[in-house]
Amino acid sequence: MNLTIGGPVKIGEVRRGVWATAGVLAVAAATVGVPSERAVAVGAGLEVASGSGDYTLEVDPYTGYDLTSGGSMTLTNTGTTDITSYTLTVDYSSLGGVVDVTAPFPGCKKKTEGVLVCHGNDAPAPGGTTRLTNFQLRSLKGARGGTTGEIRVSGQADGAAITERAWKVDILDKGFVQDRATGEVKGKVKPGAEVRPGAGFTYLGTNTLTGTEFSMHAGGASFEQEYSNCDYGTMPEYVYGNGQLTDLTFPAAICHLNNTIEAGDSFDVSPGPLKINKDARGASWHAQLGSRNPVVDREKLTDVHPGRGPELKLVPRLDSAPQGEPQASGLGVSYEVDNTADIEALGASAKGRPGDVVTVNVGYRNNGPGGMTTWNGSEPLEELSVRTTFIVPPGTTAVKVPRECQSFDDGRHPDVHSYSCTNKVNDWWVGPKERLVWSFDLRIDKASALKPGRVSLKVLSEHDSNPKNDTAAITVKVPGTTGGTGGTPWIAGAAGVLAAGVGTVLFTTARRRRQS
Repeated sequence: MNLTIGGPVKIGEVRRGVWATAGVLAVAAATVGVPSERAVAVGAGLEVASGSGDYTLEVDPYTGYDLTSGGSMTLTNTGTTDITSYTLTVDYSSLGGVVDVTAPFPGCKKKTEGVLVCHGNDAPAPGGTTRLTNFQLRSLKGARGGTTGEIRVSGQADGAAITERAWKVDILDKGFVQDRATGEVKGKVKPGAEVRPGAGFTYLGTNTLTGTEFSMHAGGASFEQEYSNCDYGTMPEYVYGNGQLTDLTFPAAICHLNNTIEAGDSFDVSPGPLKINKDARGASWHAQLGSRNPVVDREKLTDVHPGRGPELKLVPRLDSAPQGEPQASGLGVSYEVDNTADIEALGASAKGRPGDVVTVNVGYRNNGPGGMTTWNGSEPLEELSVRTTFIVPPGTTAVKVPRECQSFDDGRHPDVHSYSCTNKVNDWWVGPKERLVWSFDLRIDKASALKPGRVSLKVLSEHDSNPKNDTAAITVKVPGTTGGTGGTPWIAGAAGVLAAGVGTVLFTTARRRRQS
């Protein structure tokens, strides 16, 4: 992968999925001697400098991955005269077969293996500085973690020698890196179909391993094949970043593999067939070879049972197989499922006399056949799938409001009171025939003023195969009167009023689902 040396990011800083490395490659100029075969120009001086002064480069053992968003180094004319030409020699022969270097100087050519010679005539004027970019170091396939070496830079400016400067290069031990994913399918797959994902890994660590951990999980699918050296169970789905649990779990397995693994070895592995769930809207499979903390991983696994079947093994990749492309984060295999959902608004009705407090449950139901995630963004409750609005029936006052519902009265219609309701963070999955509702306590104020309220939904189109049922009536009646039926209805064309008591939503885990 390409390593751009330069910029303000500190070399060796590692983040999830991104390895930043910077500090501009530098050479401190100093005249330490004059070659006998060449005259030195009076007042000549050229300095190749770094803004950070860091002379250690920590490099990920990947290929084809740019570690920084940009970088630079500078040429500064420290003399008193214009420099007509200069030569820089970049020697990385101590890292032969491990890295390749591309220098940003003009006229660079490979003199010998691991040595670049660069000729330039565009040096800055006395006291001036030229900024250069794209000094890149690329780690080659098979570069073993723990390898160290040097990049030595020296040169001349109009005959004045530039003191040689060395940068230490450390190839980091990154362990297993996923570089292949197999089993993808063009187009959509049907619920109940079988797919066969797989993954490939290359070991870019330091030490020989005798055995390692392998973990995998499936989303929207189930394992059809089990292996005797794996423990199977369910793993909870966590909210991005803050570790809060959702109501969704997924099948997972943690295995111990007995392979002997040397640095540079590549392997492929497959979990066998996966069956797409009937309620899946999408499906995926992810795997990780090696584990930083297998004890913690196993503690998260619930409903555990040992696998039944043959032993799962890593299959050594043939030398003739296409070279993988190491990734900064694990590759997954994803599938688009040919499935839909239909979110329907749930209304309610209640009876009572003036002064009574009645309860109505408003919300929505998923008619299936597919399930739905309630939010889709990178933060909790970001990019909601359903926005729920409740207009309180005129003639009543909401005296108890769910915590998740906020008033948004605009003041222009004092007789209309509205609430916008949002699900809890951990109510992330609504399966077929499941519902989410919010309970409001309404005080009946005046029988003659009663009119229907309504619940209305704004649903993402991919979750709404029947938009006509996105609105439902909320009615409150006084026995022996026509209250709630007279006047202009607040919801045009309502298909009917649903019975009172639409049920209590169960905010619980995937093992205790909300049923209609």
